[in-house]
Amino acid sequence: MKVSELTEKIEADLIARICHEDDDALQELCYYYRPMINAVEKNYFLRHYDHQDWEQDAMIVCYKSAIVYSHKRGKFGSYFKKRLNNHARTLVRYDLAYRRRAFKESISLEALIENNTECIEQPTGCCLEVPISETYTEFLNSLSALEISALLTILGEADQEKIVKRLKIDRMALLRARSRVLQKLRKVLFN
Repeated sequence: MKVSELTEKIEADLIARICHEDDDALQELCYYYRPMINAVEKNYFLRHYDHQDWEQDAMIVCYKSAIVYSHKRGKFGSYFKKRLNNHARTLVRYDLAYRRRAFKESISLEALIENNTECIEQPTGCCLEVPISETYTEFLNSLSALEISALLTILGEADQEKIVKRLKIDRMALLRARSRVLQKLRKVLFN
């Protein structure tokens, strides 16, 4: 018996065992095709994909290939390689998609700090001329009792229904008070 016939027989046995959910057979088959898997990995670069990710994806693709493989399709090795290349191309297309372009071109703050890069502009001055505590106090003093209750509902500290019952007002009065609070807050923050 020739070496190629022997390897085909061993390969067929491993594929049959994989179809019967034998994890060891899957690992053996992946080990047998390790050089091909490494060659495919070297052909593609994905920014956030390491060697372990490739190993795991190769094992998944190998499993799926073994499950649907038929001897009529040719040799398993070429079928597996084609499917693995197709999977890698799909990952690259996903990585290069336009909507993910901003994420791909981003640089982490930690990397900037680590490399002592000064790309980030430092603020030239504080936008608030009055200290925050004084601004906050002034804002709260400008609110009526109803508006303070409305602020508590905006912050999620009080329930709207309880405020309406306690103050004996209608729901629309509370909604109008909430609107006034938001207008006053915008005026304090952005003027």
